[in-house]
Amino acid sequence: MPMLHPHPSGSTDRITPGAVRVESESHVSITLFDDRSQLQQVVREYDTPLADGSGFTVTPDGVIVTATSIVQSERDARVYAANRVFAEYFKVKIPADFERHTISDPDLNIRLQACYPPRTQNSTCNATVSTTVTAYPYLQPPLPEGLKAEILYAGDSPVAPAILKVAPGGKGGLPTVPLGTVLGTAVESIDVMTLAGPPSAKAPPKLDTAHFEPPGSRSFKKEDQPKVDKLVAGGDSIGGAVIDDGKSEVVGLLAGGGSFPATVTPVEDIKSALVAAGVSARRGPVDVVYESALASYHNKLYAASIPVLQRVLTQRQDHPVAIEYLRIAQSKANTGEDAGTKKPSSAPVAKQSTGLSPWVWVAGGVVLVAALVAIAVPMLLKRRRGGNGSGGEPSLDNAAMVTSWPAQTEMFHGGIGTHPPIPHQPPGSDMSPPLGQAQLGQQPMQVQVGQMGTQKFCTQCGMRLGHAHRFCGFCGHASDMP
Repeated sequence: MPMLHPHPSGSTDRITPGAVRVESESHVSITLFDDRSQLQQVVREYDTPLADGSGFTVTPDGVIVTATSIVQSERDARVYAANRVFAEYFKVKIPADFERHTISDPDLNIRLQACYPPRTQNSTCNATVSTTVTAYPYLQPPLPEGLKAEILYAGDSPVAPAILKVAPGGKGGLPTVPLGTVLGTAVESIDVMTLAGPPSAKAPPKLDTAHFEPPGSRSFKKEDQPKVDKLVAGGDSIGGAVIDDGKSEVVGLLAGGGSFPATVTPVEDIKSALVAAGVSARRGPVDVVYESALASYHNKLYAASIPVLQRVLTQRQDHPVAIEYLRIAQSKANTGEDAGTKKPSSAPVAKQSTGLSPWVWVAGGVVLVAALVAIAVPMLLKRRRGGNGSGGEPSLDNAAMVTSWPAQTEMFHGGIGTHPPIPHQPPGSDMSPPLGQAQLGQQPMQVQVGQMGTQKFCTQCGMRLGHAHRFCGFCGHASDMP
């Protein structure tokens, strides 16, 4: 079975507070003329339901959109009044409806036909009709008498939009619906919002789903068409808001009935009708706060949504959806269902093993041995290079041992193994320059040592040089000193 197009959860919550039930009634004043023996005038007044259906509010000051067939019905109230007055006066059986009838008495039948509109010079009846429209906004508690509505604009056909105006009352104005810009080609999944009677908390707006095929075409899928036709045939759904599930906006109204098939009047026609009536759609302060509350409520941040819902009710205390959502939020706040009080769940931490693999010990031992070797070898080399002198510096006593060049003995008059006389030095003094004190590019240091004459040192590593040596016996650096 193919997967149905998804209808987003909560996509209609922005729309339902603006639902309105619209009912129209005709007041007919009719005069029947009887001139058979003497002229008599029979005056009667009748109130008759004209049409009823649905609508929606588009401004907080009470501008309502519905279908023209709701306020200008195809049913002629003058026909209804003619049937009533003729039956009452002539004592004949004629149904009190909107159909034209005939009776068996030829003379009375002629008079009956002349009583039906339109009026001519031979008419036996004269009727005037006034229409009263009553709007029932979705409020709690509901308004038993509704609000009297003024007709600002009515279209040329029953499926055209009609614009009404009521006095809303309340400092925040009426809740409104978000009106879309255009019924675009991407619109496929829709909801039709209707009211079968004056709305209340116990009788909220009804929502029926349907789909356009192709998207944006205003033609319904074959499986949805019978359901839509049934809605229109009942009359209650005429003028109902058509909601785009994708954007949660009203993109049209459902119209039709009578000789007109079910159709969707697009939002472009609604906006044209508003312009003709001299008004434009806009949202109110109640809607702004309410939608802010919806954001927290639908994310299950119940505690956070409570003060915002309370702000909605300070502006419109009879806002039905805010009342219901506040009740639910208060019952769920700071419970396990409140996402704002849940602690973030942490991933389970794997238990670490306390035992170490034998290979870890082997690897650690290898690294330790390598570190010891790396430290010991340079120290041994430095010690061998520096001898037993303090700070690793070569002393005069073992100079012949450190230098491996045979000619080094030339600096000693006593030959190899004999120690030259060492001049008297102050206690703690050292004749040898500190290692590293001779820098590259500087002249070799000269030290006078008794009968040894001038002593040279390597400028690269600081070792003593033989008298005739031009190359250091330790590092091989060439001396530029003759």
